Amino acid sequence: MYPYIECSTFADDIKYHGGAWQSDFHFINIPFIDQEGKTTADYPGSDSIKTRNITEAIKNIVGWISQKDGDAYLDSYLYDYVQNRLYPDNPDVAKSYALRLLIHYLGDIHQPFHVESRFNDAYPTGDKGANSFPIPYHYEADELHALWDKGLYTLRTNIARPFTNETYASFQTKTIDPYMSKYPYTLTDASVANTDADAWS
Repeated sequence: MYPYIECSTFADDIKYHGGAWQSDFHFINIPFIDQEGKTTADYPGSDSIKTRNITEAIKNIVGWISQKDGDAYLDSYLYDYVQNRLYPDNPDVAKSYALRLLIHYLGDIHQPFHVESRFNDAYPTGDKGANSFPIPYHYEADELHALWDKGLYTLRTNIARPFTNETYASFQTKTIDPYMSKYPYTLTDASVANTDADAWS
């Protein structure tokens, strides 16, 4: 009944069930050097960003689905995997699958730890988007990235799907409405006109 919302977790749901091929598309590790007087030169590999990353995934899916920006997406690993390996005879299902990934990746790119890796003397190889930053275990979070994903413990329980009218109404009332009232929508047309995934990251 709420497929657009329910499929927002699709890319994570499949990650350990045959979907590990798209794991690199959930993030981009832009280096954050957090050590006074040091640069990326002091941490070998810190300035090496994989070509399979969240910004590339978003651009390729948007290009594929919209058909507005040429055909560069045809050379992408993501397009090849979904269209040619998963659904070679069904382009509509392939696009549907890609759209579900896109919905998730658009959420991921707004999570700060999905777009950076912190480097310092304690983390000379990076903290992997705070996945390597330990915190005391509480409500299933034992590292800083998980704490953010759990909404600083306010989203500590997984949401049962599929939604019914009743469970969706409860989700809306208990989870969404409080955020929307505390942080009202203030974006203008100009502020949402930026569709540059690299700029977002």
